[in-house]
Amino acid sequence: MEKILMINRNRKQLGLAAFITIIVVALFLAFTHAPKSNNNVADNDSNNKRITANDKFTGNFNLKETTTEVESTTAKMKVHKLSKNKKAAKRLLKKTAKYRKKYKDRLPYMITVNRDENFVTVYTLDKNGECTIPYKTFWCSTGLNPEDTPLGTYSIYQRYDWRLMVDGTYAQYAVRIYGQIMLHSVPYTSDSYDSLEYWEYNKIGKPASLGCVRLQAGNIKWIYDNCPDGTIVTIYSQKGEKPLIKIKKIKKIKKKNKNRNWDPTDPQENNPWLKKEPEETTTVAETTTAESKFKINNSF
Repeated sequence: MEKILMINRNRKQLGLAAFITIIVVALFLAFTHAPKSNNNVADNDSNNKRITANDKFTGNFNLKETTTEVESTTAKMKVHKLSKNKKAAKRLLKKTAKYRKKYKDRLPYMITVNRDENFVTVYTLDKNGECTIPYKTFWCSTGLNPEDTPLGTYSIYQRYDWRLMVDGTYAQYAVRIYGQIMLHSVPYTSDSYDSLEYWEYNKIGKPASLGCVRLQAGNIKWIYDNCPDGTIVTIYSQKGEKPLIKIKKIKKIKKKNKNRNWDPTDPQENNPWLKKEPEETTTVAETTTAESKFKINNSF
């Protein structure tokens, strides 16, 4: 009788072991045959995010719904354009500060990216609390393969002072807008301000990234500091479009320049570009803002 009980016990143990083995094999097969994540753009995070912001812009936008060409946001809404008259433009800018104070419950800015022409426009609130007034414009670099920078309307929902990218480079002031797509600085070889890949910096204004939107350090820092989570970011295609606020051409950093591993616009106090005399900083491409440029066609 005791031998029979031992045999039954052994059979049960063997059965349990076989069952566990089957489960392990099934899980192994499931993982090895699972579709691989797309790592050719940005970093390893793959969270998708639908937009969340003011009622005016709230909607269920996602990648599948927005892969076709998106019309320029400026073509869809009445956009206030700055006057050539500096006094009139300054008055308008003072008003926008009042509008942002008045509509504290609203996000103060909206961002658009023209994928074809590689520039970013930041809009701010008008008297009705809608983002229709162009406030800042920046040159940028979108995907070397255009399709890697997806068209659509998204929102900022994560941010990093420094971010390690999938290709082993680092980026400053990265703000995530959709899955692996972010707005961030030009790549660095390490998480150090003096390790800029200056040859990539020289590509700003042209397609160059793996899918993200690259900007000069000073410009992306402004976005990082002033555009909170929930800020709308629309990526669209419109060939031939000109920035609403004229942007200075970015001058290239020469290989022989001893400061080549620093972004000229980086506000870090030990940035050697900032220590030079004004006449020696001609290679610095400053942010173009509504406060500094008023050469806009069509009056307000």
